[in-house]
Amino acid sequence: MSVVFAHLLFVRSELVPETVNGGWFIPPVVNILVPLVLVPLVPGSSPATARALLFASYAFWGMGFVLYLLIVTMLHHRLVFHPLPHAGLAPSLWIGLGPIGVGALALVKMAAAGTAVFGSIAPTVALASKLAATVLWGFGVWWLAAAALLLVHYLRSGPLPYGIGWWGFTFPLGAYTVATLTLARVWSLRGLDWAGAGLFVLLGAFWLVVAGRTLWALRTDEAWRAPVAVTNGPTAEPGA
Repeated sequence: MSVVFAHLLFVRSELVPETVNGGWFIPPVVNILVPLVLVPLVPGSSPATARALLFASYAFWGMGFVLYLLIVTMLHHRLVFHPLPHAGLAPSLWIGLGPIGVGALALVKMAAAGTAVFGSIAPTVALASKLAATVLWGFGVWWLAAAALLLVHYLRSGPLPYGIGWWGFTFPLGAYTVATLTLARVWSLRGLDWAGAGLFVLLGAFWLVVAGRTLWALRTDEAWRAPVAVTNGPTAEPGA
């Protein structure tokens, strides 16, 4: 998926910086998700299979996270030097929390699952993974704050037009919430546990709003209508 996505970007000559949006994070996060599927298989596998599963897990994590770094750089450049995306793409900015949350969670899970494979260096791997996951989580704090401020900025210009992309508010925040609760246990920090609980409440609120709005759109056939160009919202203001 990520290779095909990249190929389409490479061969399309009409692309301009203004087309970059948070939806571009989806192909990288698909790769980062692979370790969360593979590491549960490690404990019940033979030593050779366990090594192969861990190898594939770290390889997919590397593929997805490096691609994430490339895209987040492009998106940051686009937000700073070009007008903000139109209001319909506001939810896509929250997708940036997905690779951060899943990436941090995968690092902790891979280190825990690889204890037998890593042998005597397992404690070192666990410590390095915990520190790296915490660094990612810290960047997530910044991203969450920036996304929230931009959402307020959009709402001041009027209501957001509904689209299926509204679910971008939920799943990435869910991944970041799980990563927060996981790190709270790893670090044994009660305050971080409370932060995770707060994120869980925020996630529940988003789910209620988005699910309710989606059901209304299905009931009124709004969900099946072709999207129209969005002219309202902060489309002519520089990013921040």
